[in-house]
Amino acid sequence: MPALSAERSELFRADDLGALECLDAQYAERTFPPHFHEQFVVNTLTLGAQSYRHRGGLHRAGVGALVLINPGEVHTGETAHENGWAYRGFYPGVDMIGGLAADLNGKAGLPYFRDTVVVDPGLARRLDSLHLLLRDSRDALRRESALAAVFSEVLVKYMRLRPDEQASAPGAVETVRQMLADDPAANHSLQQLAAAVGLSPWQLCRQFKRETGLPPVAWRNQLRVARARKLLAAGMRPGAAALELGFADQPHLTRAFQQALGVTPAAYQKAVGARAR
Repeated sequence: MPALSAERSELFRADDLGALECLDAQYAERTFPPHFHEQFVVNTLTLGAQSYRHRGGLHRAGVGALVLINPGEVHTGETAHENGWAYRGFYPGVDMIGGLAADLNGKAGLPYFRDTVVVDPGLARRLDSLHLLLRDSRDALRRESALAAVFSEVLVKYMRLRPDEQASAPGAVETVRQMLADDPAANHSLQQLAAAVGLSPWQLCRQFKRETGLPPVAWRNQLRVARARKLLAAGMRPGAAALELGFADQPHLTRAFQQALGVTPAAYQKAVGARAR
Protein backbone atom coordinates (compact mmCIF):
# COMPACT_ATOMS: atom_id res chain seq x y z
CA MET A 1 0.00 0.00 0.00
CA PRO A 2 1.47 3.42 -0.94
CA ALA A 3 1.72 6.11 1.71
CA LEU A 4 -1.28 8.41 1.81
CA SER A 5 -0.05 11.67 0.27
CA ALA A 6 -2.61 13.89 1.97
CA GLU A 7 -5.20 13.71 4.69
CA ARG A 8 -8.75 14.52 3.68
CA SER A 9 -12.30 14.27 4.98
CA GLU A 10 -15.33 14.80 2.75
CA LEU A 11 -18.74 14.73 4.36
CA PHE A 12 -22.20 14.78 2.82
CA ARG A 13 -25.78 14.23 3.99
CA ALA A 14 -28.48 12.05 2.48
CA ASP A 15 -31.43 13.86 3.99
CA ASP A 16 -33.90 12.41 1.51
CA LEU A 17 -33.32 9.05 3.22
CA GLY A 18 -33.67 10.23 6.80
CA ALA A 19 -31.08 11.37 9.31
CA LEU A 20 -27.94 10.07 7.60
CA GLU A 21 -24.47 11.56 7.27
CA CYS A 22 -21.72 9.98 5.20
CA LEU A 23 -17.96 10.57 5.43
CA ASP A 24 -15.14 9.67 3.02
CA ALA A 25 -11.84 10.14 4.84
CA GLN A 26 -8.19 9.19 4.83
CA TYR A 27 -5.66 9.90 7.54
CA ALA A 28 -1.94 9.35 7.84
CA GLU A 29 -1.18 10.52 11.36
CA ARG A 30 -4.38 11.93 12.87
CA THR A 31 -5.32 10.72 16.33
CA PHE A 32 -8.86 11.08 17.64
CA PRO A 33 -9.15 11.46 21.43
CA PRO A 34 -12.00 9.80 23.34
CA HIS A 35 -15.34 10.95 21.92
CA PHE A 36 -18.80 9.65 21.03
CA HIS A 37 -21.53 10.16 18.44
CA GLU A 38 -25.26 10.47 18.99
CA GLN A 39 -25.74 8.41 15.82
CA PHE A 40 -24.73 4.84 15.02
CA VAL A 41 -21.34 4.41 13.32
CA VAL A 42 -20.84 2.00 10.41
CA ASN A 43 -17.41 2.34 8.79
CA THR A 44 -15.85 0.22 6.06
CA LEU A 45 -12.06 0.30 5.74
CA THR A 46 -10.81 0.89 2.19
CA LEU A 47 -7.04 1.28 2.77
CA GLY A 48 -4.58 0.46 5.55
CA ALA A 49 -5.79 -0.21 9.07
CA GLN A 50 -6.95 1.66 12.15
CA SER A 51 -6.97 0.90 15.84
CA TYR A 52 -9.15 2.33 18.56
CA ARG A 53 -10.07 1.89 22.20
CA HIS A 54 -13.68 0.97 22.87
CA ARG A 55 -15.57 -0.92 25.60
CA GLY A 56 -12.38 -1.25 27.62
CA GLY A 57 -10.33 -2.94 24.88
CA LEU A 58 -8.02 -2.09 21.99
CA HIS A 59 -9.42 -3.06 18.57
CA ARG A 60 -7.89 -3.19 15.09
CA ALA A 61 -9.69 -3.10 11.75
CA GLY A 62 -8.27 -3.46 8.24
CA VAL A 63 -9.58 -3.67 4.70
CA GLY A 64 -12.63 -5.92 4.51
CA ALA A 65 -13.63 -5.19 8.10
CA LEU A 66 -16.47 -3.07 9.46
CA VAL A 67 -16.21 -0.79 12.48
CA LEU A 68 -19.57 -0.76 14.31
CA ILE A 69 -20.28 1.57 17.24
CA ASN A 70 -23.51 2.34 19.08
CA PRO A 71 -24.70 5.86 19.94
CA GLY A 72 -23.05 7.24 23.05
CA GLU A 73 -20.22 4.69 23.15
CA VAL A 74 -16.89 6.38 23.80
CA HIS A 75 -14.03 5.48 21.47
CA THR A 76 -10.74 6.80 20.10
CA GLY A 77 -9.10 6.45 16.67
CA GLU A 78 -5.59 6.22 15.22
CA THR A 79 -3.62 4.53 12.50
CA ALA A 80 -2.61 0.87 12.80
CA HIS A 81 -0.64 0.86 9.53
CA GLU A 82 2.61 2.61 8.65
CA ASN A 83 0.89 4.39 5.77
CA GLY A 84 -2.32 5.38 7.54
CA TRP A 85 -5.92 4.37 6.88
CA ALA A 86 -8.92 5.34 4.80
CA TYR A 87 -12.59 4.52 5.23
CA ARG A 88 -16.09 5.31 4.11
CA GLY A 89 -18.39 5.93 7.01
CA PHE A 90 -22.13 6.07 7.63
CA TYR A 91 -23.72 7.83 10.60
CA PRO A 92 -27.43 6.87 10.63
CA GLY A 93 -29.69 8.42 13.25
CA VAL A 94 -31.41 6.33 15.89
CA ASP A 95 -34.84 6.96 14.31
CA MET A 96 -33.67 5.57 11.00
CA ILE A 97 -32.22 2.39 12.53
CA GLY A 98 -35.14 1.98 14.92
CA GLY A 99 -37.63 2.30 12.07
CA LEU A 100 -35.78 -0.21 9.94
CA ALA A 101 -35.63 -2.66 12.86
CA ALA A 102 -39.37 -2.33 13.45
CA ASP A 103 -40.07 -2.95 9.76
CA LEU A 104 -37.90 -6.07 9.75
CA ASN A 105 -38.97 -7.79 12.95
CA GLY A 106 -42.23 -6.07 13.91
CA LYS A 107 -40.94 -5.20 17.37
CA ALA A 108 -40.44 -1.78 18.89
CA GLY A 109 -37.09 -0.98 20.44
CA LEU A 110 -33.69 0.28 19.42
CA PRO A 111 -31.22 -2.41 18.29
CA TYR A 112 -27.53 -2.33 19.14
CA PHE A 113 -24.31 -3.74 17.73
CA ARG A 114 -23.09 -6.84 19.53
CA ASP A 115 -19.48 -6.59 18.28
CA THR A 116 -17.42 -3.59 17.26
CA VAL A 117 -15.16 -5.14 14.57
CA VAL A 118 -16.47 -7.73 12.13
CA VAL A 119 -14.66 -9.09 9.09
CA ASP A 120 -17.14 -9.30 6.23
CA PRO A 121 -15.51 -8.44 2.87
CA GLY A 122 -18.74 -8.95 0.91
CA LEU A 123 -20.78 -6.57 3.05
CA ALA A 124 -17.85 -4.14 3.13
CA ARG A 125 -17.90 -3.99 -0.67
CA ARG A 126 -21.66 -3.44 -0.69
CA LEU A 127 -21.33 -0.61 1.84
CA ASP A 128 -18.57 0.93 -0.25
CA SER A 129 -20.76 0.79 -3.37
CA LEU A 130 -23.71 2.22 -1.43
CA HIS A 131 -21.58 5.13 -0.25
CA LEU A 132 -20.61 6.00 -3.83
CA LEU A 133 -24.20 5.62 -5.00
CA LEU A 134 -25.52 7.99 -2.33
CA ARG A 135 -22.83 10.50 -3.23
CA ASP A 136 -23.29 10.40 -7.02
CA SER A 137 -26.87 9.35 -7.84
CA ARG A 138 -30.03 11.43 -7.54
CA ASP A 139 -32.31 8.52 -8.49
CA ALA A 140 -34.60 8.44 -5.44
CA LEU A 141 -35.93 4.91 -5.93
CA ARG A 142 -32.47 3.50 -6.52
CA ARG A 143 -31.04 5.27 -3.48
CA GLU A 144 -33.82 4.16 -1.17
CA SER A 145 -33.76 0.58 -2.42
CA ALA A 146 -29.99 0.25 -2.07
CA LEU A 147 -29.97 1.75 1.42
CA ALA A 148 -32.75 -0.54 2.63
CA ALA A 149 -31.08 -3.64 1.17
CA VAL A 150 -27.60 -2.99 2.58
CA PHE A 151 -28.62 -1.74 6.01
CA SER A 152 -31.12 -4.56 6.41
CA GLU A 153 -28.17 -6.92 6.01
CA VAL A 154 -26.17 -4.96 8.60
CA LEU A 155 -29.07 -5.14 11.04
CA VAL A 156 -29.90 -8.81 10.54
CA LYS A 157 -26.29 -9.98 10.74
CA TYR A 158 -24.82 -7.80 13.45
CA MET A 159 -27.54 -6.18 15.58
CA ARG A 160 -30.01 -7.34 18.19
CA LEU A 161 -32.72 -5.68 20.25
CA ARG A 162 -31.58 -4.46 23.65
CA PRO A 163 -33.69 -5.73 26.56
CA ASP A 164 -35.43 -2.88 28.35
CA GLU A 165 -33.64 -3.57 31.60
CA GLN A 166 -30.26 -3.10 29.90
CA ALA A 167 -31.17 0.04 28.00
CA SER A 168 -29.78 2.61 30.41
CA ALA A 169 -26.90 3.17 32.79
CA PRO A 170 -27.39 3.02 36.58
CA GLY A 171 -29.79 5.63 37.91
CA ALA A 172 -27.44 8.38 39.12
CA VAL A 173 -25.37 8.40 35.94
CA GLU A 174 -28.43 8.28 33.72
CA THR A 175 -29.99 11.21 35.61
CA VAL A 176 -26.87 13.34 35.16
CA ARG A 177 -26.61 12.38 31.49
CA GLN A 178 -30.19 13.52 31.02
CA MET A 179 -29.54 16.80 32.85
CA LEU A 180 -26.61 17.51 30.54
CA ALA A 181 -28.58 16.47 27.46
CA ASP A 182 -31.53 18.69 28.36
CA ASP A 183 -29.34 21.79 28.26
CA PRO A 184 -25.72 21.25 27.15
CA ALA A 185 -25.09 25.01 27.22
CA ALA A 186 -25.96 25.30 30.92
CA ASN A 187 -23.08 26.16 33.23
CA HIS A 188 -23.64 23.26 35.64
CA SER A 189 -21.08 22.80 38.39
CA LEU A 190 -19.92 19.35 39.39
CA GLN A 191 -21.20 20.08 42.89
CA GLN A 192 -24.70 20.84 41.54
CA LEU A 193 -24.81 17.68 39.44
CA ALA A 194 -23.58 15.52 42.31
CA ALA A 195 -26.06 17.04 44.76
CA ALA A 196 -28.92 16.33 42.34
CA VAL A 197 -28.24 12.58 42.57
CA GLY A 198 -27.09 12.39 46.19
CA LEU A 199 -23.42 11.71 45.51
CA SER A 200 -20.19 13.52 46.28
CA PRO A 201 -18.44 15.14 43.30
CA TRP A 202 -15.71 12.49 43.51
CA GLN A 203 -18.25 9.65 43.56
CA LEU A 204 -20.11 11.09 40.59
CA CYS A 205 -16.94 11.48 38.51
CA ARG A 206 -15.86 7.94 39.28
CA GLN A 207 -19.26 6.37 38.53
CA PHE A 208 -19.86 8.49 35.45
CA LYS A 209 -16.50 7.62 33.88
CA ARG A 210 -16.91 3.95 34.75
CA GLU A 211 -20.28 3.80 32.99
CA THR A 212 -19.65 6.09 30.01
CA GLY A 213 -15.90 6.18 29.49
CA LEU A 214 -15.72 9.95 29.97
CA PRO A 215 -15.94 12.32 32.95
CA PRO A 216 -19.02 14.59 33.03
CA VAL A 217 -17.22 17.63 31.59
CA ALA A 218 -15.93 15.71 28.56
CA TRP A 219 -19.37 14.17 28.03
CA ARG A 220 -20.97 17.62 28.10
CA ASN A 221 -18.42 18.92 25.57
CA GLN A 222 -19.24 16.06 23.21
CA LEU A 223 -22.94 16.85 23.56
CA ARG A 224 -22.18 20.43 22.62
CA VAL A 225 -20.42 19.26 19.45
CA ALA A 226 -23.38 17.04 18.57
CA ARG A 227 -25.81 19.94 19.05
CA ALA A 228 -23.51 22.23 17.06
CA ARG A 229 -23.85 19.89 14.08
CA LYS A 230 -27.60 20.45 14.10
CA LEU A 231 -27.31 24.23 14.42
CA LEU A 232 -24.73 24.43 11.64
CA ALA A 233 -26.84 22.22 9.38
CA ALA A 234 -29.75 24.61 10.00
CA GLY A 235 -27.59 27.51 8.82
CA MET A 236 -26.39 29.13 12.04
CA ARG A 237 -22.95 30.73 11.72
CA PRO A 238 -20.16 28.95 13.65
CA GLY A 239 -19.53 31.93 15.93
CA ALA A 240 -23.20 32.16 16.88
CA ALA A 241 -23.40 28.39 17.42
CA ALA A 242 -20.38 28.56 19.73
CA LEU A 243 -22.05 31.19 21.90
CA GLU A 244 -25.42 29.41 21.80
CA LEU A 245 -23.90 26.22 23.18
CA GLY A 246 -21.60 27.61 25.85
CA PHE A 247 -18.23 27.40 24.09
CA ALA A 248 -15.79 30.13 25.09
CA ASP A 249 -15.52 31.35 21.49
CA GLN A 250 -15.48 30.11 17.88
CA PRO A 251 -11.90 28.73 18.05
CA HIS A 252 -12.97 26.66 21.06
CA LEU A 253 -15.81 25.17 19.01
CA THR A 254 -13.46 24.58 16.06
CA ARG A 255 -10.95 22.65 18.18
CA ALA A 256 -13.67 20.47 19.72
CA PHE A 257 -15.28 19.88 16.32
CA GLN A 258 -12.02 18.83 14.65
CA GLN A 259 -11.14 16.48 17.50
CA ALA A 260 -14.49 14.69 17.21
CA LEU A 261 -15.13 14.75 13.45
CA GLY A 262 -11.89 15.62 11.69
CA VAL A 263 -13.43 18.66 9.93
CA THR A 264 -13.94 22.31 10.88
CA PRO A 265 -17.42 23.74 11.55
CA ALA A 266 -17.18 25.80 8.36
CA ALA A 267 -16.21 22.75 6.28
CA TYR A 268 -19.04 20.76 7.84
CA GLN A 269 -21.54 23.50 7.04
CA LYS A 270 -20.34 23.64 3.45
CA ALA A 271 -20.51 19.84 3.14
CA VAL A 272 -24.11 19.64 4.30
CA GLY A 273 -25.15 22.43 1.97
CA ALA A 274 -26.29 24.82 4.69
CA ARG A 275 -26.36 28.52 3.95
CA ALA A 276 -24.94 30.45 6.90
CA ARG A 277 -27.29 32.99 8.43
